[in-house]
Amino acid sequence: MDISKRNFGAKVVAHEVVDGKCVIEFDAPITKIPMNAFRKKKLTGNLVIPNSITTIEKSAFYGCTGLSGNLTIPNSVTTIGESAFLKCSGFTGNLTIPNSVKTIEKLAFRGCTGFKGDLTIPNSVTTIGESVFFGCTGLSGNLTIPNSVTTIGETAFSNCIGFTGNLTIPNSVTTIGNFAFSYCTGFTGDLSLPKSLEVVGSRSFEFCNKIQSIKFQSLPEGISGYLGVRTKTVSLSDDSYISDMARGTVNEISYTRVMTSNWGTLVLPYPLKLTGEEPYRLYSIDNMTGEELVLKQLEGVVDAGTACVVKRNGSEAELTFGANKAALKMAIDDQPMDGMNFRGTYWTKDVADGYIIAKDCFWNVEKLKGVGSVTAVKVRPFRAWLDGTSANAPAQLSMRIDGSTTGIDAIDALNDAEAEYYDLSGKRLVEPQRGVNIVRMKSGKTKKIIIK
Repeated sequence: MDISKRNFGAKVVAHEVVDGKCVIEFDAPITKIPMNAFRKKKLTGNLVIPNSITTIEKSAFYGCTGLSGNLTIPNSVTTIGESAFLKCSGFTGNLTIPNSVKTIEKLAFRGCTGFKGDLTIPNSVTTIGESVFFGCTGLSGNLTIPNSVTTIGETAFSNCIGFTGNLTIPNSVTTIGNFAFSYCTGFTGDLSLPKSLEVVGSRSFEFCNKIQSIKFQSLPEGISGYLGVRTKTVSLSDDSYISDMARGTVNEISYTRVMTSNWGTLVLPYPLKLTGEEPYRLYSIDNMTGEELVLKQLEGVVDAGTACVVKRNGSEAELTFGANKAALKMAIDDQPMDGMNFRGTYWTKDVADGYIIAKDCFWNVEKLKGVGSVTAVKVRPFRAWLDGTSANAPAQLSMRIDGSTTGIDAIDALNDAEAEYYDLSGKRLVEPQRGVNIVRMKSGKTKKIIIK
């Protein structure tokens, strides 16, 4: 191979095998190995790349034969270009990617079947491009994607049959492409996908037969597609990414929240089937009377997208709202209410007017904004608010359950954590029930509350 005629910005003065290493020397420092520089050439031994190189351009070593042993990329390299080592089948050792590398472009190591051992991707890499490690069958052990990576491209690790054990995908990842890990038959256990995940591609885990289930911590676009694993569970929190393109049915789904107050609001993208044994009660707003919201308890199935008022039934702060075989519905149904709308959101929302719930009452947003540059109050995900003009409305709206005596009395009694409840025969109740309840409060007062 006459490489001395190639234009690298310097002249090649040596190309020889020294102690089994393929050494390329130049008469001046160079910073890149250009596109197609050694395309389909026969090189011998381990490949030693000069420490001055920052970029290995497209197809630089594409289809090279005769190489063997390890591939060590120096700490100077920041970019490994498209198809840079595509089908370099002669490597027989480890692949070492240094912390300097930020970008690994598509097809960079595709078909390098001879690499052996663990693959370490440094924390500097943000994107793993399309088919980067496709068919690198000799790579083995666990695979940990570093916290810097946001995108895993289509077929990035497809056909990497040597990986065994766990696959770890960090909270930084937002996109997993089609077929990204397909035919990685050695991965085992359950797979947990991060809260940050926005898009999951079709068949991304197809034929990963030893992965028993996938646990989502977000609702990404593509969750309804065929991923290659039968069981899909979803565990949501206020930090979960929610796509309005999420569709389909999941085996299990839940949303968990810590409630520091007795009362709150709730809206979910899946239906809830209530049994009456839950550690919470759900209510709709039946009507508004003066400065009061009259609530009506919900029973049976609460449809997806229904804005509710929720009350803790006991002192447990962490509540989980779960369902099985649940159909997702991202649309939220507005509920007209005396010139306003009871509205829900799956995302953090800036609310400029209306009422939001806080400290067991609905508070006028205009009053909460106060003075100065504050123009809105934030409503957190999976919550609801009363939307509408409220500048001249009361500062707060109390709540009462339909049929109870007065809003203030009912709320005081129901919110008293140490209150005792009795029926008309004097039998102690665990919680208030439909009908007439006698409530003995911590203060010693006794109240009669009727719940319909």
